[in-house]
Amino acid sequence: MNIIAFIIRRKTLVSMLFIALVVLGVVSFHYLPVELYPNVELPFLIVSASSQQDVDPSYIEKQAIIPLEGAVSGLEGIDRIESYVERNGGIIYVFFDKNVNTKYAYLRLDEKVKALAADIGDDFQLMVFKTETEQLTNQFMTLQVRGGGGTDRVRFVADKEIVRDLENIDGVADVQVFGGREKSVEIIIDEQAIRANNISPARIRGLIAQNAGIKTFVGKAYDNDRFYFVNLVADYTDVRHLESIVVDAAGPVLLGDVAEIYFGVKQPTSISRVNGKDAITVQLTRESQINLIDLAHKTRDVIDNLNDKLKPLDVEIVIQSDSAEQIEENIDMIIELALFGGLLAVFVLWIFLRNLKWVLIITLALPISIFTAFNFFYAGNI
Repeated sequence: MNIIAFIIRRKTLVSMLFIALVVLGVVSFHYLPVELYPNVELPFLIVSASSQQDVDPSYIEKQAIIPLEGAVSGLEGIDRIESYVERNGGIIYVFFDKNVNTKYAYLRLDEKVKALAADIGDDFQLMVFKTETEQLTNQFMTLQVRGGGGTDRVRFVADKEIVRDLENIDGVADVQVFGGREKSVEIIIDEQAIRANNISPARIRGLIAQNAGIKTFVGKAYDNDRFYFVNLVADYTDVRHLESIVVDAAGPVLLGDVAEIYFGVKQPTSISRVNGKDAITVQLTRESQINLIDLAHKTRDVIDNLNDKLKPLDVEIVIQSDSAEQIEENIDMIIELALFGGLLAVFVLWIFLRNLKWVLIITLALPISIFTAFNFFYAGNI
């Protein structure tokens, strides 16, 4: 009773408190992460053993799949194991019980597979995958770049004029271009040379990937009272960079000593044409924990600016699919249903109460409750 009496006597304080909760709720609503699907880990892992050339499936089963199944079976909480073998490799699906920690199981399985890789040899490339619904929604937008002069010209314009601007959007993690002839590197290994130096193709592949992934910390950058760590990422831009990779420190033996390296372009695997114009596809991938709707709006603004710049080049960017559109449609539908439901509730209250004061009090309680809940959503990162 003392609390109720205090609340009744402090009407201004209580009113200001609820107004503050509503205002904070409105702000929290705009900062809530938006996902098309909830971020959950699916209760299974995938182990793949891929071969560089087609071989007899029974050989893959004996040399790779059966040893991998033996390693997998040592994990706890396995519900069932399913294996599939083809001429170019095999896949093992490991299904777990519902109460198993998939992240821990992934680390244990990855450790076992890496320990087994030396026994299986260089004939197979082993990898462990885990599937999360977040991965399904990371690719948030697909674009088509249309223009004249052939797909190679459209690809050249996209690489030179479009990709960099899209990569600079805050929240875009990766930009992939499909179509036209892609730049490629061809490495022809001298079999006699690598055997003489006891160097395996897998070692060469690992050294190339290792050198490409080198990052160097160069300092911090400040922007809007926030600071960012800046790393310089190594990238191959000249054939001499690859030729200088040390594949054996004893000599030293360089990659250029045991292989011939050529820069060129891949042969196109597909041709697309829309309304008589050549087209290529651009796939955009977003960073995790980024508001999808805000990112989509920023991306659309950049696309509009790019289209203005590309008009003289007879090239146009068209949005083919956008995950944010479906989310915006769902949110608009929820808002419409909430408004309709709220008005219907007020109407029913008026029929039964016939008291304007009590109807207004209950009517105010609805939005206050909703916007207050958004504060807890924001605090819980929901």
